[in-house]
Amino acid sequence: MVFAGANFGVVLKALASAIPADRPALIHGTRVVSWGELDAITDRIAAGLTSRGLKPGDIAGQMLRNTPEYLLAYFGCIKAGLVPVNVNYHYKARELEDIFSRFGLKALFTTSDFADAATEAMPEGALTVDVGSGEWAALCDTALPADFAIHNDPQALFLTATGGTTGMPKAVMWPMDQAWGAFNIGVWQRPPGTPPLVTASVEEQAAEAARIGPDHPASNSPMLLLSPLMHGAGQFTAVIHLLKGGTLALLPADKFDADLALNEVARIGARGLFIVGDAFALPLADRLDARGDGAQVLASLRTITSSGAVFSPALKARLIAHHPALMIIDALGSSESSGTGIVITTAAGSSGGGKFQPLPGRETKLFDEHLKEIPPGSDGVGIVARTGPLPLGYLGEDAKNAATFPVIGGQRWLMTGDRARWSADGTLEFIGRDNMCINTGGEKVFPEEVEAVLLDHPAVKDARVVSLPDPRFGRKVVAVVEPEGAAPEGLQAALDAHARAGLAGYKIPRLYVITESSLRLNNGKPDYKTAQALAEAAGEDIRQGSEF
Repeated sequence: MVFAGANFGVVLKALASAIPADRPALIHGTRVVSWGELDAITDRIAAGLTSRGLKPGDIAGQMLRNTPEYLLAYFGCIKAGLVPVNVNYHYKARELEDIFSRFGLKALFTTSDFADAATEAMPEGALTVDVGSGEWAALCDTALPADFAIHNDPQALFLTATGGTTGMPKAVMWPMDQAWGAFNIGVWQRPPGTPPLVTASVEEQAAEAARIGPDHPASNSPMLLLSPLMHGAGQFTAVIHLLKGGTLALLPADKFDADLALNEVARIGARGLFIVGDAFALPLADRLDARGDGAQVLASLRTITSSGAVFSPALKARLIAHHPALMIIDALGSSESSGTGIVITTAAGSSGGGKFQPLPGRETKLFDEHLKEIPPGSDGVGIVARTGPLPLGYLGEDAKNAATFPVIGGQRWLMTGDRARWSADGTLEFIGRDNMCINTGGEKVFPEEVEAVLLDHPAVKDARVVSLPDPRFGRKVVAVVEPEGAAPEGLQAALDAHARAGLAGYKIPRLYVITESSLRLNNGKPDYKTAQALAEAAGEDIRQGSEF
């Protein structure tokens, strides 16, 4: 019988029993939490939460930056049977009240920076713990009762709050046994040409984790996680790495700092680095170019993995130029799917010609709007869908669940929202997110596709593609561009010529807005709201179009 996975708390304890107690589990600057400490502290947190009246199934949020406290609270909740959920610390009281109410939070872990807004928004009677307070210290020092036992249901849930791209966030309900398979936690890669090991029990998982320690040639520890834990990509990566017995490093700063990140790679001898596309790759590449010490700084690094945003080929090439042995893994995925496709890039080139290859172990198809399959070899853009291990759906979102997880031919599918077309070799050419599509004159334009072309121009630092009303076509495509340095004379004409060389006519922006403003949110993700406001503020010239 195939091992379907286990409760994450049970796995964590088994790992801690097999791994040397002093092996680092978490690194945060000079602070190190060993595997022995990780297990013991999360046990005490679990006991403390239970003693405060919280019960299995109660939902507990983590509204924290990338610190050890986030993961201590997360696994402490899991061991107590609580359902953890990530909470975006950029939200204000009104937004927090909405999600706390919809998600039904009974507890929240936060920090002093966010405590006032969090406390104001939390339901009456709920537990709010500031991880810098005496309450947190007491929780971490709870004496274990004689009958203490961690929760062990393999179908226990954790929630992953979506980014709220099209409205307020939804909570994706992941059973741990389904996530085990979807995240490939029990899959251990072997040398090329050798099948991977798929563990058949918790004991085998723990034994393999103990065998592949930080000094083992196959280890990718330490892994420096730059993506925020409050987003699915960062959360999934952290959980996967720890449930393989790895050492997870977090940047010791409140905000992303490219120089600090590079210094940390060198200081801890990081073998893996996790980022979110261009938002992190661009400043890293810029600093490497400026510093001139890339070969020394990146010497230990084997892989850079990215998910959750576009990762431009030009930036991959710039990073590899500093460390030719580097492998870049670009994953297509979401909070609902974990991963659906992958591109691997090295100095020799990219797998699939730079197009995404469907991940093995799950069936991947393209469907049109009528849920009719677009088979490989056919023309047309469709929605990427997959089977295999899946979440239960969104918490309290019946209508959305029916649309996102339809049953087709007797089988449940996830409609990922990613638009793609089949290439002749069976790879997937990613076009864009369905919810960002611009309909202009009956033609569909995906902003990410146009942005990728514009970002390939050397004068462009960043670009967002939005739309404005058009009396003839309904909407017209508008590019908001942040130039690399001062905008050169004739930039708009140069961008137009560049776009026309790589895009069909209906995808060409009819207007270019040049800005010095950042087109990224604080978390590094594309800021379409600001881009839209800049486009609209361009006034009468934008409303009537332009010669471009």
